[in-house]
Amino acid sequence: MKQLLSVVAIALTVSACVSHPAQYQPLSVTLKNNEPCFAIPANAGLDAPITSHSPTIMKRAGNEWKAISPPSTFSPEVTLTTQQCHQWTGITWQAGEYDVALKVSGKNDSIRYATRFTLQEGPSGQFKLTQTE
Repeated sequence: MKQLLSVVAIALTVSACVSHPAQYQPLSVTLKNNEPCFAIPANAGLDAPITSHSPTIMKRAGNEWKAISPPSTFSPEVTLTTQQCHQWTGITWQAGEYDVALKVSGKNDSIRYATRFTLQEGPSGQFKLTQTE
């Protein structure tokens, strides 16, 4: 009986280690005119028109994340084209680590995208972007 309980306990522990499906799909980020520019992949699987409101942008401050652009369903809706980057206005980018989440809607479905990246400012004021997730 003791062995049976041990086997059941191990099986439950191992099954808890199985990762869940990813909640977010990868969002591409590049620099355009020294500011981050975001793009969804070509194989997004969404029917046109593809639209979104502004993203949720968090910036690391020590051990915490601070919202610099909270989720916004009241912002103007923009039409996105796959593989073409889009920049949102009104965001003051500075050196640091960022986490960006974006909900993109197609004709009948929606997908959540996210990325994490670091901006490093060089001596000339130009940013260098390193995508970490």
